[in-house]
Amino acid sequence: MPPSPSPDAVVQRHADLVYRVALSLLRDADEAADAAQEALVKVWTNCADIPVAKHPAWCARVARNAALDLIRRRNVRPRPASEPIDEPTCASPLPDAGVENAELDVEIERALGTLDEPYRSIVVLREVEGMAYQEIADALDLPLNTMKVYLHRAKRRLREAIAERAPELVP
Repeated sequence: MPPSPSPDAVVQRHADLVYRVALSLLRDADEAADAAQEALVKVWTNCADIPVAKHPAWCARVARNAALDLIRRRNVRPRPASEPIDEPTCASPLPDAGVENAELDVEIERALGTLDEPYRSIVVLREVEGMAYQEIADALDLPLNTMKVYLHRAKRRLREAIAERAPELVP
């Protein structure tokens, strides 16, 4: 059996994921950085107790919990969808296919901001982070079928929100 990675390696490998999950919830770069820092300290301290295969889901869960703790502790409110976030939630922009894709990207970000939890986290973990269904269910402590239903509802709500603001962008 290969040795477990060092805590430093685990933190380095999952730092971007942790930050993006926090940013998707808080929609403020500074607050997301604070939550990510708290989460990464917990990851560094406790990663030896978690099987390596579960590190991504566990790190996402720690990040989500840190962001929610920050909201409760500081009474930080996520920015409304009408305000742009400080930086994109996506690790990389969607493929460049002109103005229509740029408009769609803006509408997707805006619509994502209107989703409540856990819908927003589920969409970000699946569509942005590319996590498997079971990993998302584990990260959010949800039964697998419940998570799938929430993902379906979230996608429907995103389509409806985009269609309401920009019907020309929805097929």
